[in-house]
Amino acid sequence: MQDFFYFCPSDSAEPTDPRPIRIRIYRMDVNRVYKEDCLTGLGRIPDGTVDLVFTDPPYYQNRAGNLTGLKNHKDVITEFKFDGFASEEDYLGFMEKVIRELYRVCKDGAAGYMWCGDDYVSFLNRIVEKAGFQFRKVIHWHKTNPFPAISTRKMFANSMEMCIHFSKGSPKTWNFKTVNEMHNFIESPICMGAERMKHETQKPLRVCIPYIEISSDPGDLVLDPFMGSGTTAVAAMMLGRKFIGFEKEDRYCDIIRERFGKYLEKHPETPEGGLPEVISGRSGPSK
Repeated sequence: MQDFFYFCPSDSAEPTDPRPIRIRIYRMDVNRVYKEDCLTGLGRIPDGTVDLVFTDPPYYQNRAGNLTGLKNHKDVITEFKFDGFASEEDYLGFMEKVIRELYRVCKDGAAGYMWCGDDYVSFLNRIVEKAGFQFRKVIHWHKTNPFPAISTRKMFANSMEMCIHFSKGSPKTWNFKTVNEMHNFIESPICMGAERMKHETQKPLRVCIPYIEISSDPGDLVLDPFMGSGTTAVAAMMLGRKFIGFEKEDRYCDIIRERFGKYLEKHPETPEGGLPEVISGRSGPSK
């Protein structure tokens, strides 16, 4: 595949407009994170472009809004209006729009992995199938060092997160590992140490790399519409895959730039698809 592709905005002119239609052709490079809303960015990716989706979208969880003392703890996820959705309907409607766009931009046989909370995994499964994907399995990540249970909440510790595996038709790539590595269950601590960035819900590379390896080949294009701390991009480069993604928050774009810099310090060779970059704003017209 080429290291860039072109797109043409569909709203260049109204069909009834008598003026000559001037079409602006834009170039989107791979190994780029574009600073913009994911629906805007996805709308500019051509049909049937992506080999693999690997993403960690916002969760809709606000049950612990009264526990403000825990707000900045690294393992209390999206329970303090981190996701910004007004209601459950707002959240699910947004996710349906995103998943429909993912279906459009995926190649036939492409696979996807989408992290989610246990509250909404069944809702998102149905949306995945409604969009046209085949639901394959829910993967369970057991966090071996979760935030401990608090007796006054009378709830168990939040030690599990889910990842929905789906595909556009039968998966074209399935790099089988050993039998013991092909379970829908993985154990790992939450992201810690030198890998940890200042992002509330950063996934460790340990729970991302195996699935990218299984469902894509070197040179394939991996899409993450919610790039967050840039983990999908780093994993893709480590594995010789290309990536493209979107992130609208300035502070997360800064984190991604920092991670790219650290990665290139340790791996000075040019990654598959070119040097990584965060692009602020829409890519300009091609020359």
